[in-house]
Amino acid sequence: MPFCENKCGYCSFYSEAGRFSDVEVWLEALDVEARKYFDDDKIKLRTLYVGGGTPSILTLSQWQKLMRIIAEYFDISTLTEATSEANPNSITPEHVRFLRENNFTRLSLGVQSLNDNELAILGRLHNSRKALSAMELVRKSGLNLSCDLIFGIPGQNLRSWDYSLKRVMNFASHISCYQLTLEPDTPLAKKYGNDELNYSGYKFYRYAQYILPKRNFLQYEISNFSPSGFECQHNLAYWHQDNVIALGPSAVSYVDGVRYANPATLDEYINAAKNNFPDECRTYERLSAHDRNIELIILSLRTKWGVSREIITPEVDAKISAMPEDLFIKTDDRISLSKRGMRLGNAIWSEMI
Repeated sequence: MPFCENKCGYCSFYSEAGRFSDVEVWLEALDVEARKYFDDDKIKLRTLYVGGGTPSILTLSQWQKLMRIIAEYFDISTLTEATSEANPNSITPEHVRFLRENNFTRLSLGVQSLNDNELAILGRLHNSRKALSAMELVRKSGLNLSCDLIFGIPGQNLRSWDYSLKRVMNFASHISCYQLTLEPDTPLAKKYGNDELNYSGYKFYRYAQYILPKRNFLQYEISNFSPSGFECQHNLAYWHQDNVIALGPSAVSYVDGVRYANPATLDEYINAAKNNFPDECRTYERLSAHDRNIELIILSLRTKWGVSREIITPEVDAKISAMPEDLFIKTDDRISLSKRGMRLGNAIWSEMI
């Protein structure tokens, strides 16, 4: 869902600020794309994730159209998890009620911080009071609440990070912690640059690894923490290299070893829909057996379950053996990253590639 009220200063995901008059055209294009997957036997969906952009800015009638499209072309009776993203400034009781009535189980809220100065630096439209109110609204609804938090914000200290983590733990059943990393074309990158930010990220991440498990938020993936049983099943599909169908502009799918990317912009996407989404409107990457294996090893190592020794190639095994032992937890049949290994994950994966 590619529409936002404004573009945050750090965001490099594709979205369009404003252009709300194009939502209906986007829905029509989405209908055309989804129809391409329709067969006599609908594809059975295990998880559904509506992300953006900011899905919570859709009106209820637009949400109804969106769900009709999904239900018409896919079998949603098999869903075990359905998630929508939302922002604190646009989530409403009516929106939450609609999600509950349409069998959504999770809401992922872009809190990012509970410090007003940090939120202003990030360019968020909400303040801490609005975020707390939104979290309370979702908690009372019965939806599982997942919250995103950002660390490494200019001026942030461990005291403010601790405050955000502890307050969010009072509401959420899932917390995602992301380091502020700025792509060159973002406004914040031009103002600060990554060199100024990167030095401070380690201590915040390490503190999250320390404080969250004390409240039973266990690290099950590099960026994600939850009590057992509340892991995001949709995200795990990516780390397990499961098949994923992605709809909408700039969406990237993965099916049976083939990764393909949709038209990158809303205008290109709408134009492709007018021509019934010909194959040439997408870019394709067919992974070799070797590349699929290496990717699965790396993706599996993102999770607490790690990777089966059965799929580790001699080449990768030699690289792991050459690294410090305290980066890994090794058993007879699996290898996973230790807490320290999680903190140094990027360097480890780079060696494997």
